[in-house]
Amino acid sequence: MAGPVVSRSPACLWCMRRLAQPFLSPNGPVNSLPLVQTRAKSTHLVPSDKGVVVRLLANIPRFGRKDAIFRVERGRMRNEWFPRKLAEYMTVARFKELGLSPKNDVGERDPTFVDMKVLEQLPAAKPPAPVAEPQQAAKPVKKTIKPERVRELLERLVPKTITFYRIPIPAPPSNTATISPLVAVAVAQETPQGPLAIYGSVSTKDIASSIKSCISADEDGTQINIEPAHVTVLGLKDEINKIKELGRFEVKVSIGNSDLEPITRSVEVLPSEEKTQEPQPASKKTAV
Repeated sequence: MAGPVVSRSPACLWCMRRLAQPFLSPNGPVNSLPLVQTRAKSTHLVPSDKGVVVRLLANIPRFGRKDAIFRVERGRMRNEWFPRKLAEYMTVARFKELGLSPKNDVGERDPTFVDMKVLEQLPAAKPPAPVAEPQQAAKPVKKTIKPERVRELLERLVPKTITFYRIPIPAPPSNTATISPLVAVAVAQETPQGPLAIYGSVSTKDIASSIKSCISADEDGTQINIEPAHVTVLGLKDEINKIKELGRFEVKVSIGNSDLEPITRSVEVLPSEEKTQEPQPASKKTAV
């Protein structure tokens, strides 16, 4: 009987064993075809060289005191300690000379050993300099100015008239071109000429800033805080405490929260030298 037809070569060791098993003779030796994979002997667990037993002839920091017996690397003993006569090899004969036993008298290296004589010869380490803590900048102490001194500075340093300049808004042109000159003159005489409005009002904040700049020339004046609430403009028509037209106005400046009488100054709003902006006529819409 012919063997089974193999369509392709086996891909693993298990397939090869399965295919080879039918061809084994039942009377043949059992070990004729090994069915178990064998591995070479590993040397991973073989202990490495434990070094050589030495006896120290001097104190060696991080290893031990003089006369200490332990194992150390062969290279360290051969290249460093033996040429410098810091240690000697401990042979069987040397153990007998010293009356010691290789089994009981071989100790361990002392990595914590420090030779105090060597430390005493070293220069004393200076203590680290204390780290200076960053000093915070001292906040300036605000000087307290008495109300009498505040009133004296305001009376002496603030001028009698505080002047501001604003651009006036011109009045819109009247349609007098279609009437006679006599009627136009009569209308112009009957129309009262009121104050000119301005671009940008003069607020109490502007007045307070101007007063602060005046008193800042004095050392005590720099400590005085003038708020817009301390400034009152008299003679305004609306409730808004702002000047919105050219003219001269009376202003009272109170002395903080004290009972002292406020000082009185004049605020004059004059037209600036800049060109007055004239309103442009509205463009006529083209009839469709």
